[in-house]
Amino acid sequence: MHWVFWAVVLDACLALGALFSRKAGYYRRLVHFALCAVVASTAGIVSAPVMWASRRKASVNWVVARTFYYTTRVVLGIRIEIEGEDIMQGARPCVLVGNHQTMLDLIMLGRVFPMQTVILAKRAISYYPFVGWFMRLADDIFISRGSKQSASDMFKRASEELRAKQVSVWFFAEGTRGRFSDGPGLLPFKVGAFLLAYHARVPIVPVVTMDFHNLYDKRRFWSTSGTLKVKILQPILLDGLTEDDLKPLMNRTRDTMLAELYRISPPRIAH
Repeated sequence: MHWVFWAVVLDACLALGALFSRKAGYYRRLVHFALCAVVASTAGIVSAPVMWASRRKASVNWVVARTFYYTTRVVLGIRIEIEGEDIMQGARPCVLVGNHQTMLDLIMLGRVFPMQTVILAKRAISYYPFVGWFMRLADDIFISRGSKQSASDMFKRASEELRAKQVSVWFFAEGTRGRFSDGPGLLPFKVGAFLLAYHARVPIVPVVTMDFHNLYDKRRFWSTSGTLKVKILQPILLDGLTEDDLKPLMNRTRDTMLAELYRISPPRIAH
């Protein structure tokens, strides 16, 4: 248990430093965030045998998500308000498409993530301690960036899971985190989520999270408590579409999500 002692010592040092330095306070909250992630991942690992026995393997992700949200809600003071949650529940199985901003997206996922939903992630994450362990137990899908064969296998496997196991899939449509200094924004979308929904014959459900700037700004070592608003938009049906229709649909979806992002995001404040 020596690590507990040193964790307490580190936290005490950072708490003292936070009285004089914003940077120390930022890193203290970062350590708390990481510890919450370890607790949540451990909960997922412990729950895995029960989920496997009940044939709800993908719900390991849900256990991790909710554990992480409620621990960070207490420790970091960040709450999530969701508008349209019933829309998401009624559309499953589906492909959930969200905007990607910062590591705090994990807190949003902790509250939003539905049961029987899998994650698509970089293969390197599967080797991370705790996080990679529970994701493997949840049968999440790992891909190698730049590998066409891997992408093809991913879409085939995910579409089979959506149809056969009645599970949904979460995508960050931009493919990477978008950082915008002059206000909220979205990077160009990747077509993968739309290809997956097309092949699996399931709807796309856009999920928009407000601009994080007032709660978190890595460049200025700013992190504070508060409320994040999330809006779930109406499902997009792909019935009757061809593969050639997917890119125009992707661009229209991005425009709709960007308009909603502007609507739910508060004016930025100076840190």
